Amino acid sequence: MEIAGALVKLRAFGTEDADGMAEIVADPDVARYAGSPMLFPQPPDRIREWATAPRPDVFRWAIEALEDGALLGDTSLNRVDFRNRNCWFGILIGPPARWDHGFGTEATRLVTRFAFRQLGMEKVYLGVFEGNDRGRRAYEKAGYRTEGELPRHQLLEGRLVTSYLMAAYRDDPVYA
Repeated sequence: MEIAGALVKLRAFGTEDADGMAEIVADPDVARYAGSPMLFPQPPDRIREWATAPRPDVFRWAIEALEDGALLGDTSLNRVDFRNRNCWFGILIGPPARWDHGFGTEATRLVTRFAFRQLGMEKVYLGVFEGNDRGRRAYEKAGYRTEGELPRHQLLEGRLVTSYLMAAYRDDPVYA
């Protein structure tokens, strides 16, 4: 399913996206805040596997810039819990030259709106590491608020940092 905004289009991953994603996640600035699995080199075959393998509790999209058709990264809803009406959101944008253009904020809003309107979720939550101020600002613009902190939770560049738990709710004015 494609979802389009003013800046990005969210679309299904194709096998042809694997090389582009491998290049994006190979950038240390991108990998830094993407979580433990991305701190190690990811070959295109591995990316092709996780991006296209069907999983019943995951909705995943490639993020494409409308201005030039470039692959910018990926976004997903994971751990989709229809009974309790909540799910986990994730996003990765790169290369860094594409940051600060509103792509991440718009993709976050589009996916979160999809979770509320198409999947019937009440809450969408995420984790963001200490130091990822750019990500936190984008999430806040998309209606997410900090709900908790996990101090010394994630090893990042030799230091244990806080992981912040953030959530958006269906009745937030951004989505109402």
